[in-house]
Amino acid sequence: MTEKSLPKLDWKVVFNRAAPPGSRGWGRVRAAQLIEMGRAMEIAAWGQTFNALLIAYMMLGRATSVHIALWLFSLFLLMHAISRTRARLRRRAIHSIPRQTLNRAAYHSVMFGFVWAFPARYFFEFASHSQQLGICVITATMMAGAAFIFAPVAAAAAPYVLIMGIAVTRMLMTTDSLLIAAIGPIYTAAMLAMVVINGRAFMQRKCLDLMLEERQETVRLLLREFESSDADWLWQTNAKLNLQNVSARFARAIGRSPEELEGTAFLDLLKPVPRHDQSLRRALATAESAIARREPITELVIPVQAGDAVRNIEVSARPTFNKSGRFIGYRGVGSDVTQARLAADRIAHMARHDALTGLPNRLQLLENLSDALETSKARGEECAVLLIDLDRFKAINDSLGHIAGDHLLQQVSRCLEAVVSDEMTAGRLGGDEFAIVVPEIESRAELEQLCLALVGALQGPFLYREQRLFIGASIGVAIGPRDGETVEDLIRSADLALYRAKDGPGNDISFFEPSLHARAEERRRIELALHGALDAGEFTLNYQPMVEATSGRIVSFEALLRWNNPELGQISPGKFIPIAEETGMLGRIGEWVLRAACREAASWPSEVAIAVNVSPRQLRDPGFIVTLVSALTQANLEPHRLELEVTETIFLELSGATQRALQQLQSLGVRLAMDDFGTGYSSLGYLRKADFDTLKVDRSFVHAMSTSDPESTAIIRAVVALAGSLGMKTVAEGVATEEQLELVRTLGCDLVQGYIISRPVSASAAKSMLDENRNRAAA
Repeated sequence: MTEKSLPKLDWKVVFNRAAPPGSRGWGRVRAAQLIEMGRAMEIAAWGQTFNALLIAYMMLGRATSVHIALWLFSLFLLMHAISRTRARLRRRAIHSIPRQTLNRAAYHSVMFGFVWAFPARYFFEFASHSQQLGICVITATMMAGAAFIFAPVAAAAAPYVLIMGIAVTRMLMTTDSLLIAAIGPIYTAAMLAMVVINGRAFMQRKCLDLMLEERQETVRLLLREFESSDADWLWQTNAKLNLQNVSARFARAIGRSPEELEGTAFLDLLKPVPRHDQSLRRALATAESAIARREPITELVIPVQAGDAVRNIEVSARPTFNKSGRFIGYRGVGSDVTQARLAADRIAHMARHDALTGLPNRLQLLENLSDALETSKARGEECAVLLIDLDRFKAINDSLGHIAGDHLLQQVSRCLEAVVSDEMTAGRLGGDEFAIVVPEIESRAELEQLCLALVGALQGPFLYREQRLFIGASIGVAIGPRDGETVEDLIRSADLALYRAKDGPGNDISFFEPSLHARAEERRRIELALHGALDAGEFTLNYQPMVEATSGRIVSFEALLRWNNPELGQISPGKFIPIAEETGMLGRIGEWVLRAACREAASWPSEVAIAVNVSPRQLRDPGFIVTLVSALTQANLEPHRLELEVTETIFLELSGATQRALQQLQSLGVRLAMDDFGTGYSSLGYLRKADFDTLKVDRSFVHAMSTSDPESTAIIRAVVALAGSLGMKTVAEGVATEEQLELVRTLGCDLVQGYIISRPVSASAAKSMLDENRNRAAA
């Protein structure tokens, strides 16, 4: 028993004023106190009888016989009453008592104290000096006895000792010596301290005894439950490690009879176990080593052939030794964990496999890639990881629903399994992203052939409810350890290659190149710098004029965003605009551009307009129209002087919200221009969905036209004719030479924009150009 195991009992608990906080069943401790008190009273009765007779004998002839007789009779009646109470308690089993019952025992002790204080109070005056000394010694001895005999109930012992102590002190005070008189209270205090110490010790010991009994009872109940259960069994061996006292449940679990197993060597059960599983092989080796050293066996799982089925038996055991320390065998417990093992295997499979497709998931793929990478580095070979992203999957998933998308992913999974070899691992990372781990490659050409086979297989068609679905795949490839020493680096390299492959038209394959890391790092730095660029005032607007092709008069300016970062310098819009759109920062930047352009245009002549580029994502924003109206109002700019330029990509995902936004813009009087017309997804049907005011011929046709490309010339002529028939104006973008300027004039373009007119200029330079334009017109 350690100090920490003892319950903490304060004085209230010791004197039966309260129960310990959080305790349950404290009545059992009180019952034990009462029982122990009863035993102590039986012993004390003999001592009190002897002391009473001795005092009566001493006082014969000194005190009156009537007083002596009355005192002895009172003592007899009190002892008789306590004896009857003791007998009554002995006849019934006492398990728990309330606090009041124990307090009554304390009242008895108070009565005893007053009875025994009588000799010190009345007999002491009639006694001789020697008799007085005898009475004092007897009283002090009874105090000491009570401090030990009545200790189980401190609430009973303390009043008894206190009353007797007062009596002793009174007797000592007759000596007229303060030193001798002081012995009384000091002795009384010492006895009271002994009462508290002994009472607390008894209660602590009894509390621990009861706790131990409860635990033993719990163990007995568990053992009875254990022995009546078919789930587990006990087993043991002798010193030679032969099984003995084999239970029927043990034998039944492994498909043999108890007689057949009796005397069988335990190690013989391990010999037929198949050891192809590396983890099982290690576990068996560890168990055999522990048995040889006579150490415990813990949770050893043994697959045992029981008839036609294989059962998994889990055994644990500890070595036993006799009193002389000699090994006498093992004793342990066993259980059939077959079902638990199957459930654990299912859980482990679910943890490492995708629920929808059944393919290995990200966790399993990364583990296999890690093993392949380590093996490749150890052997001086190479492995590879292929990241696959399905093309056009989102369009199918959105149009036909998630059930169709799930069905398609399952077909893709079967397709991947059919292409890859058994040594490879094909898995799903999530969404429409898959990966293939190639543990060993011979050459890059081998990987290229695998990628081509995958691209060809994933082109489809795939069937869903009699519909033929066509998708495709973009693949990024990284070779380890050349493209990455760790799994994280290799995956990142493959991801960069995939990112480049997705920039193409689809069904593209890209191998990692070191330059991709530099591009990724540049992109990361641009993205970080973008977060604070707007608040830091790093953005500015330049303005490029659009002039009438015939007269050269400035009709409008296009607002072009420029970014100059203190660390990165001047950054091309072609680099940071896509990043801003992907990261969701384009909304704030676009709002700033719109407001700044409107404010600047408001200071120009009323006939000069401003053109601002907006993205499809901005148009889909429910708050875009409110922002536009706010920008026009604050700048005091008439709506018809604002022209919004959109590209043909807006029609790829033309939602109801986008169509409503275009209609609201037209109703406000804001002009619309189709930018880069002819390069993307041009269709006459698109032009009917929105009433555009301007078509901007892409600069690629203008440049090609200057090299005598008849096709580009025919396209521009057709666009001009189409715009004229629909009441639209045409703008030739990117006109850089006199030859191009003359050709677009000849073809009938209304407006011209390009370096031949002016490069993009600052706001102040734009105003200067307008002043010159006004002066020229006036002249």
